[in-house]
Amino acid sequence: MKKRFREKIILFIATILSRPILLIFRLSLRIRVVNRRYVQEVRRKGESVILSFWHENMILPLLVHEGQKINVLVSRHFDGEIIARVLWGFGLPSVRGSSTRGGREAYRILKTKISNGRTDVAFTPDGPTGPRRKMKLGVVRLASETGNPVIPVGVAATRFRRLKSWDRLLLVLPFSQCVHLYGQPFYVPKTSSQAELQMYADKLTSVTNDLDEEAQKCLFS
Repeated sequence: MKKRFREKIILFIATILSRPILLIFRLSLRIRVVNRRYVQEVRRKGESVILSFWHENMILPLLVHEGQKINVLVSRHFDGEIIARVLWGFGLPSVRGSSTRGGREAYRILKTKISNGRTDVAFTPDGPTGPRRKMKLGVVRLASETGNPVIPVGVAATRFRRLKSWDRLLLVLPFSQCVHLYGQPFYVPKTSSQAELQMYADKLTSVTNDLDEEAQKCLFS
């Protein structure tokens, strides 16, 4: 009973209070968005954008993409319900599913949305439970089967803490300078085999890690 009551309180906060709190928090930040042109170029071509960033880096992309109606893949676990409600407050619809629960159905929904028209989607490809920075194949498979590019994202902040969670969540502190860095569009051939998809996933893992390091350098340039 106590657990259910606690969960209701948490969900109430996520639904009602998360948006105003996060908006006030965002006002304290200096966010620099780098290479936005990559996203704009893909959209001008009439293609969908498949954003991909590590689970630990989810806070900054949330603040940057408010109101853009990007469909975000979110797990069906309780933590996912919290995230889905926060996303809803920022005008970002969620598609519920993960590698452990409802993943196939969620993948089918995302693929259908992209196939029916220009709909951008977002993944945390090492979520919902890790291993940390170990990219699962869903994001590269979706890119391969739809012909749309993955745009990886790196982030950095001057003031932050890391939580003791499996992903070591990057908790950006108020009054921080931040960088949100888009990488170049990453295409995956439609004819890719399972082994080739793994190769592309490994390459995208390396690219995403490099973007985090590049974002860190951008803070001081």
